[in-house]
Amino acid sequence: MDIAIVTGASSGLGAAFVEAIVSRYRNLDEIWIIARREQRLRALADRYDDSHMRIRVIPLDLAASESYEKLTELLKEMQPNIRILINNAGYEREGLLREMNPGDIRAIINLNVTAMTMVNRTCLPYMQRGSFAIITGSVSSFAPIPWQAAYAASKAYVRSLARALHEEERERGVNVMLFSPGNMNTEMNVRGAASGKLARLPYLDLHQETAKALSKAERGCAEYTPLAFYKLYHAFAKLVPTALAVRITSLESGGAGRR
Repeated sequence: MDIAIVTGASSGLGAAFVEAIVSRYRNLDEIWIIARREQRLRALADRYDDSHMRIRVIPLDLAASESYEKLTELLKEMQPNIRILINNAGYEREGLLREMNPGDIRAIINLNVTAMTMVNRTCLPYMQRGSFAIITGSVSSFAPIPWQAAYAASKAYVRSLARALHEEERERGVNVMLFSPGNMNTEMNVRGAASGKLARLPYLDLHQETAKALSKAERGCAEYTPLAFYKLYHAFAKLVPTALAVRITSLESGGAGRR
């Protein structure tokens, strides 16, 4: 059985990936959609009742360690061939670290670091030559960001992990690609909700960029950063000293989101 798995699928970027996969990969048997909000997942699955493939709803809170055990057991039982993995679940919170709710800090680490790592560990054994994974990073990983310190640091971990996995899996023909988006119209980053520097940054077209990300991952790309603005920012972050970069990237407004 050939499947795709999408985590953080209940809204935003994850839901856009589901739409793109349904449209693009007609030879898949199922798409497994994973998030903590079961009602949202079922509403998403209902959109594709008349489509050519089954959408399997798997409500799991990936912030909880037992969720990996449940996913592991399901994979052992079904023994699927994972053709596509979209490792997308994440959490964002901005503000001074000393003032942040400890629960928000733990959620950033649990989802962006632990869950991102363990989903890869759980799914990679079921992927074979020609399969690919897309790991959702962020342009926030390019440099340290004051007032977004924990989130940016978590995405720096994701960047390092994804690039290492790309090399680990390359010889057996499984591609792992880092996708580093900027501003998006999602629950995590709603247009108009951001203020200051964030509000002035360009927003991505989710439908266009998910299709591009899938195409690039198919071709074996190691990394995709959309839009010239964010590509230039990446180059800037590589070239300038960190002491200068953090003064430029500093944020002084806060917000929260989880997918």
